[in-house]
Amino acid sequence: MGKMPRRNPDTSFHWKSTLPGNTSKTLWTEFKTVNELPQYINPPSGYLFNTNHSPFLATDPKYNLSPKGYDLNDGYETYHNNRSQRVTELINGDKVDYTRFKQIKFDQQLPQQLKYIYGIDSMLNLDTADLSTSPGMWTLIRNFRSWDRKATADSKGAGIFMLMYFYLAEKLKGSPPRQITRHEAIGTYQYVYDYMMKHFGKTDLTLGDIQKLVRGDDARPAWGFPDVLTPSFSEPWTNGMRKVTGGDAYICFVRYQKDGNLPLIESVNTFGASMDPASPHFKDQMGMFQAQQTKRMTLDKGEVMRKAERVYHPK
Repeated sequence: MGKMPRRNPDTSFHWKSTLPGNTSKTLWTEFKTVNELPQYINPPSGYLFNTNHSPFLATDPKYNLSPKGYDLNDGYETYHNNRSQRVTELINGDKVDYTRFKQIKFDQQLPQQLKYIYGIDSMLNLDTADLSTSPGMWTLIRNFRSWDRKATADSKGAGIFMLMYFYLAEKLKGSPPRQITRHEAIGTYQYVYDYMMKHFGKTDLTLGDIQKLVRGDDARPAWGFPDVLTPSFSEPWTNGMRKVTGGDAYICFVRYQKDGNLPLIESVNTFGASMDPASPHFKDQMGMFQAQQTKRMTLDKGEVMRKAERVYHPK
């Protein structure tokens, strides 16, 4: 839910673009009621999900809301992003038990059809037969073309893709959505090659070689990149490596019991429950987080002490 302003329906105003500021006709004076906003109440599919994408693609396709019933001026997205597309592929009308639900949450695979703003598929399909390249460049191209599109720390293709992603995101910032051109694809390969050779002296690198999860003086190989279900956002750090600054963080699974007992809760934090480097909890969850494990908290009625145990994610 959110506050949605009631916008002037006059078609001379383009609400997705720049609006005139010298008239009160574009001034927001009231908000729409809750009943005017897209919402689902117990859909027959039995599930809802959102990955910061369209409210019209939030459950089984048979039960999704239609955007035709809502004001276009509200500006709702009507398309999938990579994460929502992947969730749709993974559920695909099947029944999902708790084990499967956790597998979906920790999934590190891009969808079959990529949904990035810029068509980076061009990089995978580039004809390199006429390119004069060094052995290191061919290693780079081969590693990328054989990539399974998973964002695991031990993946060589994922390391290449992560560098490509941040390079193209900056280079094409502000450009309308489109496919990467052949010229841009060649230039991007060259950028990644030069970057790896400059900072690491080789191109046969994994994602975890380049991207690190850092806490104090502890730096560990990190999985993930933008828009997988286990995303990581990173920034330049040291010696060519990048440090994770956002993405998957605090994770919590809650199951409500039918017998009236308190909920069953599993959780994990990126590092730990303390910001004090001297505390034993400064980074005591770091290993669990990287291994996609959770700690289970069990509480019985009338119990004041918490009991915790590690729960391993079924691959």
